[in-house]
Amino acid sequence: MGAAIIITILVIALIFTASKWIKWKVATLSVIYYIEKNQYKQPSDEEMKECTGFVVENMVKDFLKKN
Repeated sequence: MGAAIIITILVIALIFTASKWIKWKVATLSVIYYIEKNQYKQPSDEEMKECTGFVVENMVKDFLKKN
């Protein structure tokens, strides 16, 4: 009986995680499609590093404010 409860919890967690991942994937691909459709220039490696650093820095700030 205990194993069935654990399996049920893990399946629910898997479904929740998978649905969030699919939502993230669709949103990301939608932005990429929008950029390509409107013929915006592709960002350089340097621009990507700068943007990634900005996003990570702000995510950490937001996380620390909530906790």
